[in-house]
Amino acid sequence: MSTLEAPPRHYASRGGAALAMPVRPVPRPAPRRPETSPRRHLRVVGPADRVRRRLTPRAGVVLTGLTFVTLLLVAVAHTLLVQGQIRLDDLDAQLRVEQARYQELRKEVAEMESPTRVVAAAEDLGMVMPEDLVYLQPPADAGPYDPVPPAVGDSDAVTAPQSTWSTMKPLLEALAP
Repeated sequence: MSTLEAPPRHYASRGGAALAMPVRPVPRPAPRRPETSPRRHLRVVGPADRVRRRLTPRAGVVLTGLTFVTLLLVAVAHTLLVQGQIRLDDLDAQLRVEQARYQELRKEVAEMESPTRVVAAAEDLGMVMPEDLVYLQPPADAGPYDPVPPAVGDSDAVTAPQSTWSTMKPLLEALAP
């Protein structure tokens, strides 16, 4: 073999190596040439080119005024909320007092309606318990009590049945002592 000849290549003949593509070296990118006029990122700025963004006195006064107005509105809103809460607390306390008074009045009504109190009050007024209880029953054929007498000249007046009071009055007189 001479020094000028390349060594023989061996090719794979079996399995996956036979199907694999030969690896070729990746060429390196060529180095960039510097531009003839390089772009500079920093430059000197003259006083005429400078732009200073400053707050004008008028804008400062307006912004300060807006800040104070906003704070004043927040304070007023907070005051209104606190006043409303105080009113709600007062109403809640008044509600609790009135509920307690209502319960006390209900208790008094129940005590005044009790049968023992009613009997005691009747005895204080001089009433006595009867020895014999009599229950009055209206007759079965009696109609409802009609306190208005029939008008004169009414054609039904002649045929109207006798009122209930006139039938009950003799029964009540018989029971009276």
